[in-house]
Amino acid sequence: MKSYILNTLDDIRSSYWFIPLVMAIIAAALSYVGIRVDSAIGDTAPEWLGWLFDNQPEGARAVLSTIAGSMVTVGGVVFSITLVSVSNAAFQFGPRLLTTFMRDRSNQVTLGTFTATFLYCLLVLRAVQSAPANASDEMASEFVPHVALLGAIGLAICSIGVLIYFIHHVPQSIHVSRLVAGIGGELCSQLDERFPTPLGEGSKTSDREALEEKLSDGRAIRVRKSGYIRIIDGDSLIALATKYDLMIELLCLPGGFITSGDAAMRVVGLEAHEDCDAIEDELRAVVALGAMRTPIQDAGFLAEELSEIALRALSPGVNDPHTAITAMHWMGAALTLLGEREDLSSVRRDENDEPRVLAPVDGFDNLMRASLWRVLPFAARNVTAGEQLVAMTEHLRARLGEERRKQLDDLMECFFEIARENLTAEEVKYLTAKAKTCREKAPERV
Repeated sequence: MKSYILNTLDDIRSSYWFIPLVMAIIAAALSYVGIRVDSAIGDTAPEWLGWLFDNQPEGARAVLSTIAGSMVTVGGVVFSITLVSVSNAAFQFGPRLLTTFMRDRSNQVTLGTFTATFLYCLLVLRAVQSAPANASDEMASEFVPHVALLGAIGLAICSIGVLIYFIHHVPQSIHVSRLVAGIGGELCSQLDERFPTPLGEGSKTSDREALEEKLSDGRAIRVRKSGYIRIIDGDSLIALATKYDLMIELLCLPGGFITSGDAAMRVVGLEAHEDCDAIEDELRAVVALGAMRTPIQDAGFLAEELSEIALRALSPGVNDPHTAITAMHWMGAALTLLGEREDLSSVRRDENDEPRVLAPVDGFDNLMRASLWRVLPFAARNVTAGEQLVAMTEHLRARLGEERRKQLDDLMECFFEIARENLTAEEVKYLTAKAKTCREKAPERV
């Protein structure tokens, strides 16, 4: 249930309808309250507030109609600007960035502000009443919602401020340096949150071997639909394992695609219960699927966004190595953060210190494949980008342990093989000297 809720909340966060809808409902409620307040106080007001009640029905209608009409026009322009900006950015940097733009709260609030102001003015406009032209003074009845009208003017002023902010925000949001920094910062934050213990407390290698032996003949829990794995609720998984005295092996990770009928996990101890089908349904509910990948638990998705930006920047048609360098900087920051955490365990324990879950670790190897290894073939064909890749790799090498260093050495070996085939001898010599210099000057590992 928790995974379903988190999945739904993530879908809502990435939608353009939820926040405008909420703001529209609030605007409708405010219009009702404002009209009720005007009905309660009538034309009686303190002398110092007399200016507030000096409105005629025709003037009130004109003001409300003007504000409502302008909000519709400006809202349409804002929506058009948003779509054009998103389309251009997605074309330039990659379609996966559509998720980033859809999750931009500023765009959602801007659209909601104009929608809410329009609806507020429309509802207040209905309440304005004029006295019939041929009615006597005793029979005449007119109503001008003075307080609600003041609220409409206030909302219009706020909308102008939001419009100015939006015009400032749009070019900032599509600026490549800020865009890359946002993705890289989110990647580092997610890695910092998930590792080293995404599903409880880590354990020893002996625990892993013991669990693997017990789980080899476990009962497969198969999913009933296809899709990308978006969320795995690790806390609920351990809780279920403890509740029913189970041992569970996860066979999937967030970001992977799973087909209907594939096994998501293996379970030992399920046969001891009579309601096996109900328990299986509870275990399936731990894994939330969707039609597309999201960054909520999928660090590889964010790393692939960075690599896609770098690849497009290094393509012959674009030839923008400095954008690729910016992306590689954030790749290096994420790899440094994760690579220094070497004691990652795939065994998770419950509150009683009993090993319950064997989970695959989406660690340094996968992050390397999703980032630097994807950029490598193109960076090796560009001296500017290649120089940065060499310097960053040597920096990582100095910060990480021996096991990680071997992986980085393999990366550099492959890099220079491609470079020798595509660059001149002088360029390869320069990159080789650069690697040697960076290795000599690199600070010792702390």
